[in-house]
Amino acid sequence: MTWDAEYDVVVMGSGVAGLSAALSAHEKGLKAIVCEKADMLGGSTTYSYGLIWIPRNHLEMAEGYSDNLEDVLRYMRFLGGGQHYEDRIKVFAERCPEAVSFYANKGGIRFKIVKGIKDFYFGRAEGTREEGRTIEHCLISGSELGKWRKLLLLPDATPFRVTAEEMIGWGGIHTFADWDPKLVRDREANDELGLGVSLAAGFIKALADRGVPMRVNSAGERLIMDGGRVVGLELITGERIRAKKGVMLAAGGYESNAELTHFFEGLPECQSKYVDTLTGDAMIMASEQGAAVRKIHNSFRLHLGFRIPGGGRNDGPAFRSAGIIELCSPHTLVVNRSGRRFANEAYFQSMAPKLREFDAQKRSYVNLPCFLIFDQNYVERFSFAGFPPGSAIPEWVERADTVEELAQKLDIDPEGLSKTKDLFNRFVDIGNDEDFGRGNELWKLAEDKHAAGKNPRLGALIKPPFYGIELHPSPAGSAGLDTNVNGQVMHLRRHPMPGLYASGNSTVHTETGLGYQPGMTIAAALTFSYLAVQHMATIEA
Repeated sequence: MTWDAEYDVVVMGSGVAGLSAALSAHEKGLKAIVCEKADMLGGSTTYSYGLIWIPRNHLEMAEGYSDNLEDVLRYMRFLGGGQHYEDRIKVFAERCPEAVSFYANKGGIRFKIVKGIKDFYFGRAEGTREEGRTIEHCLISGSELGKWRKLLLLPDATPFRVTAEEMIGWGGIHTFADWDPKLVRDREANDELGLGVSLAAGFIKALADRGVPMRVNSAGERLIMDGGRVVGLELITGERIRAKKGVMLAAGGYESNAELTHFFEGLPECQSKYVDTLTGDAMIMASEQGAAVRKIHNSFRLHLGFRIPGGGRNDGPAFRSAGIIELCSPHTLVVNRSGRRFANEAYFQSMAPKLREFDAQKRSYVNLPCFLIFDQNYVERFSFAGFPPGSAIPEWVERADTVEELAQKLDIDPEGLSKTKDLFNRFVDIGNDEDFGRGNELWKLAEDKHAAGKNPRLGALIKPPFYGIELHPSPAGSAGLDTNVNGQVMHLRRHPMPGLYASGNSTVHTETGLGYQPGMTIAAALTFSYLAVQHMATIEA
């Protein structure tokens, strides 16, 4: 066979899973290349908040926090809910500190602890910690990337000039109008990057400094096999690149592929919050060669949101993940078509199973479609769709002077919505949501500093006009390639496929199971990319 190029490790995808695999390979003395489908680098990592959940990390231990492996495993088993692989959680828990220390010490990646952030279930599950396990990349100047800066993908609507710690300390993304405007202007002038953008930038800089090639507009077309082993990758251009040690599939999930999303998630009217290049390429290519795909049932990795017309790249729509922004803020409700609330809006993991509830007689979902309802108090105090507080609400959002009139415009039961609003306002007055416990979350995101009620995380809907918009499910893929503790892709016949590895959202998250802990997705990507390369290094070329 004729090859156009030859490397030890061929990486497909330039999110943090792919970039970290390439960096691991280089530091192991292996020759690597990164092939990215899009015309920019960074993938969905740049759309994230860049949180990394690494219990017992070197920074946590150096600062004297108390942590131990047994507690980590207790918490992870709670998260998994029976949908995890025991060996995957054990290996992750044991070796994630080693992986992140490697990136810091050998790769020069600059991490810091995110002060003020708890484990998601702190105080509600065994083994949790109040602080220390979550880290992030430090701010980085775009100038450090040199010529690569112009190829760094930037998110549509995330204020990426800050750190996650700052954003939490300043009151959250909901209140960005209260942030220090001079500081934000200075950050923009100096092209300082934070959140997921800084994480991707840090790895891109590390690879650029080492001369590791990173190609854009280089989508994979198919895996090249020889005697049952994956030996290379054919690009859509027809180029064939040999992989002497292994091919790493790190091209993200399938969330922007409507057909695959409907097939695996089974929910109506799903919309993707990710970049449009996430169409399941890794899963498709590997499945063609017999790779096993597994699905996590009843995954909590399911958000609600809405499209912002003209807010995305090239003036296209942007998706607003409202589950961790609008829905966490006071003066909002989420109701179904009957006008009834069905879960704690500020706690999306309670929303997820309710969105899947199905009425056997009516042959329809009980709580889909659903709608975000808010009032003028919300508009004046918090951000809607990324606009500063106090901004005029766009015309694509319905409004009315009464909730009954708003309900008619949205095809919601007017009487049901009116009763729900009145009952919720009573809960606000007493400071206790007696139906779903909203406002009692330990993992808080927003409060109303001017709240007159007893719970600043609750806010009444009393000031017209009232606004409403339909919300759409936006799942993080619950299915993916099945991999073992070495990051090897498993065949349907339950053996590792020689020469084929996967990491990040191309894989099924059996180290997380059905649960969700902010920062664990990126942490797993960093860890299993590192472990995959350790395994590749043992392969005789």
